[in-house]
Amino acid sequence: VGVVPAAVKAMREVGAEPHRIEALLGPAICGDCYEVPAEMAADVEKHVPGSACKTRKGTPGLDLRAGLWRQLADLGVGKIGVDPRCTNEDKTLFSYRRDGTTGRIAGITWIEA
Repeated sequence: VGVVPAAVKAMREVGAEPHRIEALLGPAICGDCYEVPAEMAADVEKHVPGSACKTRKGTPGLDLRAGLWRQLADLGVGKIGVDPRCTNEDKTLFSYRRDGTTGRIAGITWIEA
């Protein structure tokens, strides 16, 4: 269940071969910074294994890129890139947690024949 498995399934249904799929995980808050309640970390870990972590303060956290990377790898996606920038640490990126104001980062998906 989830967007990543659904997207890969939809791509396979129109003829994509997972080993030929390329994915890029864009900037996101990193696990060192993304502090959440322990119950939330455990719940997300149930649905997206590999996401739960500890923050740099030693508190429960989430590394959503790590969990999504694992989903993609488990689905056989052949090339997975990761933009390592943390939206909380990189002042050139929007972060509601850091600034209290929202912003947007665009995402693009396409299929080539």
